[in-house]
Amino acid sequence: MKKERVISLLLRIGLAAVFGYAGVAAFLEPNSWIGYFPQFMREWVDVRILLTAFSGAEIILALWLLSGRFVFMAGMLSALTMLGILTFNLALLDVVFRDVAIFFAALALAYLDTKDPDAQSI
Repeated sequence: MKKERVISLLLRIGLAAVFGYAGVAAFLEPNSWIGYFPQFMREWVDVRILLTAFSGAEIILALWLLSGRFVFMAGMLSALTMLGILTFNLALLDVVFRDVAIFFAALALAYLDTKDPDAQSI
C-alpha cells in the first residue's frame, strides 16, 4: 500500500510540474505557445483569451494534482488534455512526441486510483 502512495505522489508531482510549467510559461511568453492551438480555435476565439483560459486551466490542474484529491478524475483530465494536444499537433510530432509519455503517465495515475477487482480483501 505504501508503494502505491509513493508512486501516486511521484506521478502527481511529475504531471503537476508539466502543467504548471506550461501554464506559467504561456503567461510569460505567449507567442511561443499560441502556435500549439489549431487554426480553427485561433479563428474562433481571440488568441489572448484562448491562451489565458488554457494556461489558467493548466495551473489549476497542476494544483489539483498536487492536492491529491479526486486523483482518478485529475489523472483522466490530464490524459485527455495531453491527448488533445497530441491530436491537434501531429504535424509537430518532433516537438510533442514527449507528450505520449505524459499521456500514459496520466493514465497510470488514474488507474492507480481505481480499485482492483482481482485483489483479495483481508
